[in-house]
Amino acid sequence: MTPSPFPMRRRLVAIAGVLFFVTFALVLTIVSLRDRHGATSRAMRSIDMAALLGTPVEPPKAVIDALLRDGKNRGAHVIDGITPTTMVFFGYTHCPDMCPLALASLGRAYRMLAPRTRARTRIVFVTVDPARDTPSVIARYTRSFDPHIVGLTGDASTLSHLRDAFGVRIDDRTHEISHGTTVFEVEADATARVVYPPDTTAKDFAHDLALLGA
Repeated sequence: MTPSPFPMRRRLVAIAGVLFFVTFALVLTIVSLRDRHGATSRAMRSIDMAALLGTPVEPPKAVIDALLRDGKNRGAHVIDGITPTTMVFFGYTHCPDMCPLALASLGRAYRMLAPRTRARTRIVFVTVDPARDTPSVIARYTRSFDPHIVGLTGDASTLSHLRDAFGVRIDDRTHEISHGTTVFEVEADATARVVYPPDTTAKDFAHDLALLGA
């Protein structure tokens, strides 16, 4: 007796249907992420830059992302590609002045934001002293300013490449760690558009973040 071809045909049709829906879902996800990134850039261009208290970067500077380690020793991106506004600051936990000043203001500014704006904002602290700033050390340090601040460390080569992309220099001729004194506002597409000095007040940071995250 010849087996009926219909059961096999039905199985093939079912498999094809599953593959179609999986592919369709993947395409929708990619389009959604692309549209979110595009919307971020469009939103930034629609902002009246003169209303910002920070200094616009003219022309906007293309920077890079890097996969580093967070306070729990997990892989974490500097720019996650989704969050519209990421405030990036390079420093080190033994810094006596500029780092605690900037992070304290950024932490207070974050707590001043509306919930919707908080969800569209990240604060990232990248160490320039990976030898001493281990994940656990940097976690304790950033948490003292605000638990939402993401502290990142990594290997010296990756950090050096990242600093070069941001235009941050450290003095290799001395044993003292030096660092840039700029807080960068970076969009999801890894474009730096606004910069701030580290002594910017929490009120001024909050003012601009409310506009950037609108």
